Amino acid sequence: MSFPKRITILGGGLSGLTTAYKLSQLPQASNSKITLIEGSNRIGGWINSTKHHVEFINEKGELIKGDVTLESGPRSLRPRGSKGAIGMLKLIKDLDLSNDIIPIPFSHPAAKNRFLLDISNSNSKLISLPNSLFSLLFNNSNSNLLKGLISSIIKEPFKSKISNEIKDESVNSFFERRFSKNLAQNLASSMVHGIYATSSDELSVRSSFPILWEKEKKFGSVILGMLFSSNKKSNEELNEIKELGKDLNENIKNWSLYGIKGGLSNLINKMNESIKEKGIVEIKLNQMINSIKINKNKNNLIEIDILNNEKKLETDYIISSISPLNLSNLLIEEKQEENLKLSNLNSNSYTTVGVVNLVYPILSKNLHPEGFGYLIPRPPLNNTKKLNKFGILGCIFDSTAIPFKEDLKNVTKLTLMLGGPYWNSNNNNNKKDFYKPKLEIPKNEEELINNSINHLENVFPILKEKNLKPILKIGKINYNCIPTYKVGHGFRMKELHHEIKQSNWNNKLSLIGNGYGGVGLNDCIYSVQHVIDSLNKGEIVTGLERWENWE
Repeated sequence: MSFPKRITILGGGLSGLTTAYKLSQLPQASNSKITLIEGSNRIGGWINSTKHHVEFINEKGELIKGDVTLESGPRSLRPRGSKGAIGMLKLIKDLDLSNDIIPIPFSHPAAKNRFLLDISNSNSKLISLPNSLFSLLFNNSNSNLLKGLISSIIKEPFKSKISNEIKDESVNSFFERRFSKNLAQNLASSMVHGIYATSSDELSVRSSFPILWEKEKKFGSVILGMLFSSNKKSNEELNEIKELGKDLNENIKNWSLYGIKGGLSNLINKMNESIKEKGIVEIKLNQMINSIKINKNKNNLIEIDILNNEKKLETDYIISSISPLNLSNLLIEEKQEENLKLSNLNSNSYTTVGVVNLVYPILSKNLHPEGFGYLIPRPPLNNTKKLNKFGILGCIFDSTAIPFKEDLKNVTKLTLMLGGPYWNSNNNNNKKDFYKPKLEIPKNEEELINNSINHLENVFPILKEKNLKPILKIGKINYNCIPTYKVGHGFRMKELHHEIKQSNWNNKLSLIGNGYGGVGLNDCIYSVQHVIDSLNKGEIVTGLERWENWE
């Protein structure tokens, strides 16, 4: 198949922009018209790093001033453990950002110290999560959050393997079955809050945490699978990381996480600069799409109707990084037999999440323990308004999580996440909803920020005792920002893959981004690379090939 003459990329977040960057590097793309359409006034999507100047008078009456970098979206990356981890490191190297990497080794407090917040009574208490066998065996916490952890781990290998007839289940069901109801209630729900901002009873374990499912299927036990499995792919990944580390003059295998100097937006900015220099891809901002259809009267060209544009954009091929739900709403067919609608695009719901950045005039070591931050388990049934009245999911200790050397040192940066399953927004049809009664989404950003401040004053009493108020506060409500891969997600993606192949969209549409297979930044890079590699070989793929043989 010849390289498409006209390519249109939908969405200018990390996935869409990386696609544009990768296309601009292909020699055969120089003869094509490539357009990226973004509905907002900026590129980067949920990645958003901003630099702010702050000033305050300290206790000694001295004027303290300087700059801080805030992340209102993702802030860190993992060097391993996902299919796109190596691809992300290579992208950073290609963009000449290697010297801007901020490594977080396993010995760093942000890697070693993570917490759960016990909200079972009026005095909120931080509970350390075990980070080693020693800390697991000698956990002296009197909190019920991790009660039965050791016994659950010991008993897990002796539990019956799941029936072969069951092809998927929720994260909550999996943890209850393999470990205990208490760990499902507290550990699993917290983990899901931190990654997917949703309910562990809604989320598919097989699609969201495939390693857990695969270990049980292969070894009959998650614990035994983790202890005794020899993962050839992991060894290959370590070897590749070792080679990359030579180029970066770093021992990457010792990294737990890493960030980028100035924030992850530097990654976005570098790609944008490169795209502009190449001059192959045209980026159009503030372009709201009304509809997309295939015009049979024009040799099956795709027509994209854009708001306030008299002339429709014509293209041969679409690479869509926008949410499946939004894409589904744009696809139209004038006649039933046209076969343009794709049924499984709207199968998953999306959660709405509030993000609040706060900067306090106090050294971080005087406010909170060193570490990455804390997550909050879901409350017992029907206790949301009593125990978590603001719907807080967790808090990141930004000053230690990703320490920017250029940041002012006399302050503490915190980021709070709110909402998700707590808010009246995700259309949870599950009868057993752990988050009832639902909370209303804050009316405005001021209310969102005040809720966060009130929460922190309860967790860290020193804020009230010293009457410390944030010297910088920024809040934003991100509507429909994270997909929930519901139970059976893999089978629906398999159906969607074959539906595209058998419809008029075959060889005209590729799907990338977090709506299909992984919400992490590395996952997005992997989905892009698959599509670009295929194009480079003269093939157009659906982007869902990983689901093709899902059983």
